Amino acid sequence: MKRQQGIPARRTALQSLQIGKETHAGLALQRYLEAHKPKDRDNQQTMPEETLLDSVANVRASEVYLRAWQRWEALAQTKPSDRARAYFTLTAAAPIAIGLGNASPLEVGLTLHHTYGMPVIPGSALKGLCRRGARLLMHENKIDLKAVDYMFGTGGDMSAAVGAVVFYDAWYAPRSVSGAPFHRDVITVHHPQYYSSGGAKFPTDFDDPNPVPFLVIKPGAQFLFVLDAPTVEWAHFAEKLLRWCLCNLGVGAKTNAGYGYFDPKESSQASSPSTAFQTEQEVWRSAHITWNPGKQEIQATNPQNPQQRAAAQGAEAQKLLSGLPDAAVQRFKEVKRLKADVQVQRLGNMIKIVRITPTE
Repeated sequence: MKRQQGIPARRTALQSLQIGKETHAGLALQRYLEAHKPKDRDNQQTMPEETLLDSVANVRASEVYLRAWQRWEALAQTKPSDRARAYFTLTAAAPIAIGLGNASPLEVGLTLHHTYGMPVIPGSALKGLCRRGARLLMHENKIDLKAVDYMFGTGGDMSAAVGAVVFYDAWYAPRSVSGAPFHRDVITVHHPQYYSSGGAKFPTDFDDPNPVPFLVIKPGAQFLFVLDAPTVEWAHFAEKLLRWCLCNLGVGAKTNAGYGYFDPKESSQASSPSTAFQTEQEVWRSAHITWNPGKQEIQATNPQNPQQRAAAQGAEAQKLLSGLPDAAVQRFKEVKRLKADVQVQRLGNMIKIVRITPTE
């Protein structure tokens, strides 16, 4: 009995085309599927989706993409006159599944460069990842909401503001993994009727598993990350945050299953953002402290560099005051000034007061 091959899916004009090593992977995934898998099929039968993914997995970076990559790499290394730029390369330590929910003739998608068909990590994904890492720093009292809003922007009809840091798409480095970044993976749904019925049908050991093949970026692939910031300090902080997030939080889908992580040996080894950013703190000896009761603000001036100032307002200022001896608090509120050793934390070009130790 002849096996059913499924409903034809490829246009007649494309029937004679073959997928080569330099075929545009995006076009192949969108237009080269021969047929949709039949409803009734043999578990041993190779499905059209599997045949297509096996072919695309052999696609390599073309000469055209290599030249485009060289232009992008040269641009990343330039220094803009009006802002600071940071760039670095990291290696994927696990498969990367980015864009699984993208529209596709297959059941899952993959984010590829529209022109060249090579893997790309969208800047929006990197920005969202860094915002998640910044939120973790907020919970550990390392940065405040004002700094997060400044870095990533805010919404709202009247108060919307663009973020200060620009995250560019991360390009795949064609010299890594021999120029062949794709790998075929599979997700196996063990109880398809349970999920398709919304839980109406109970899962049992007699259900037929439904393997779903999909394409991922293989471990060992390298990506070039580029970002711009208003100052060198902000660029340094954003780069450090992005490196930590890529190695410890992962990017893309299925991070809970181990996908999307980059090699920590090339970046921060710290397991938490708090320990990763401890080096941003310093102490100003015999700094001049002033108190503004109207603004409820404490301000410190660095005696070594009077242009550097740190501040704390509102609840943060009251917390600092509560940690001072009673005599120092009384004198501080009366005279409105104090000399003390001040522990500060740098975040970009913003400096926050962490602790005050009176010296007089």
